[in-house]
This record gives sequence, structure tokens and C-alpha cells, in this order.
Amino acid sequence: MDPSMLPNPSKMLGLQAQVRHNASEISEYFSELSAWEDEVRAKDQAILKGDLNPSSKKKVLPGIRQKGFAEMVPSGMTGPKDKERKKKKGGGDDDDESRIKPKNYQDYNQWDKFVHKDLDKMLDDFDEEDRQEQEEGHRNRLAEERRKIEEKEKAARAHMEEAERLKNLGNDLLKAGDLEGARNMYGRAIETDPRNHIPFANRAQVLLKLNLFEEAVQDCTSALEIDPRYVKALLRRATAKASLSDREGALVDLKKVVMLEPTNKQAKDQIKECEMTDEERAAKAAAQAAAAEKEAKEKRKRERGAKKLVVRDADEAPP
Repeated sequence: MDPSMLPNPSKMLGLQAQVRHNASEISEYFSELSAWEDEVRAKDQAILKGDLNPSSKKKVLPGIRQKGFAEMVPSGMTGPKDKERKKKKGGGDDDDESRIKPKNYQDYNQWDKFVHKDLDKMLDDFDEEDRQEQEEGHRNRLAEERRKIEEKEKAARAHMEEAERLKNLGNDLLKAGDLEGARNMYGRAIETDPRNHIPFANRAQVLLKLNLFEEAVQDCTSALEIDPRYVKALLRRATAKASLSDREGALVDLKKVVMLEPTNKQAKDQIKECEMTDEERAAKAAAQAAAAEKEAKEKRKRERGAKKLVVRDADEAPP
């Protein structure tokens, strides 16, 4: 897995520290807000009790008929002039319910719901959510990688199967004597699956029959780069090198074959031939030519004898 895709521990620690700091500031803010609420609540209670200046130690109240007393009464409370006006209008005490009442500052306790008392638990929950998100992302990335690998394997299998089919067609054409067709089919198999060494070696066999020895050496070398122990490629490259008068190179390949297969008769025979002197090779070639000529004469003799037998049988046949 790519290390860059893993979470950075230092970055996560920094993020956790920032969250803790923010939570601490929030807690301090709500503590100050709660203290302010307590102070306002105390002042409100003092005002309700008649203390118009709770911050002053000495309570000085104006006379009942002093001008401006009504204005000094807290909003929502009835003063003497208010009662007189109600009597003139014929109103009763029930009108007090319709007047605006002072704010009950106990309602501010609702803010306590927003203060998270267990900061450690909040951080643990945050870490757990982050961990789950990272694990889910990791699982998704692994699933995507597995899917891509499976697609590549499927495509590779399809290429291998097609290359095998083309190689078998090349084998059939080679057996039928269609050298160019076999050469073309092996080439298509190589293009489809260049990691398969067998089509290279098989095409080299076709090139030997076409006397294209240098190209045969190249194909055998390509096959051996894929599988250095492939004996057929070593034998065919040795044959191509010998045809190019590179006897030392041919001997190197043939000795490798003997090391891999000590009982390989073809390799041993080719080693003997490569180690021959020019005179020995010329004598062998002359002997092979004489043997071939003798075989040709005997073949022609057999054919003439067969023709004479057919003519004699035709003459002796009844009318």
C-alpha cells in the first residue's frame, strides 16, 4: 500500500490539540456567561425586593409622592399612580396579568444544554469517527485496487489463451509445409503475448528452414531471455550459428544443452561436428554426398523396375 495514503500522525495530534483548545475556550466562555447570568439574576431579585440600586450599600428610597417615582419603578411593576389611574378607569387587579412581566433569567439555564461537560468523551467520539472514516476509506481503496488487479489478470489470461491458439495454428501450418503462413502465425502469437518464449523458438525453426539464420539467432535469443533453460532454443541457435560459421558460439550453446540434459544425443553429435577440422568436415561432406547419390541411383533403379513390371503385367493381361 502507498504510505502517502496513510494518515499523518503529527497532523492528527495537532488536530486533536486544536480541538481540545477550542473546547477549553468554549467551556471558559460558558463559565463566564453563567457567572454573568448569576450576577444579573441577583440584581433582578434585588430590584424585585425594592432595591433600585443593588450595587449601593445604603438604600435610599424616595418618598411615596416624590415626582418621578413611577419612572423609577422597574418595568412591569405597578406604582401608586398606576393604581390611581386604574381606579379612575374602573379597572381591577386582573389587569396586572396583561402587563409585561420582568424577564425570568432562570431561562438562561437553557444554555447549559450546549455546554459539553465531558470534553474527553467528546474528543474520544471525534477520534472514533475519524478512525472509522479512515478505515472505510482504506477499505474502499483496497477494494478498488483488488478490482483493478482482477481486471488485469482477466485481460492477461485472455491474451495468453489467444496466443496459445495462434501458436497451435502455426504448428499446424508448419506440419503442412506452409512456412510463410506458420511464420506469420507465430508472429501474431508473439504480439499477443510477448512473455511466452515458445512462439519465438518455433518461429526460429521456420527461419532455419528458410535459411534466414541471423533472424533465427535473434528469435532464439529472445526465447532464452525469457527462459534461459529452454533446450530447443539453445539447439536451434547453435544450428543457426554453425550455419553462419560461428562454431565457437555454437559450441557454447551445445555445451549448455549437455549440462542441462547430459543424455541429449543431438547436442553431442553437433558438438562432434563443430569440433571437426576442415579436412574432416570436407571428407564427411563428400561421404554424405556420395551416400546421397547412391541413394538417388537406387531410387531411380527401383522406379525403372516398377515401370517394367507394370508394362509386363499389362502385356500378359488377357484380351
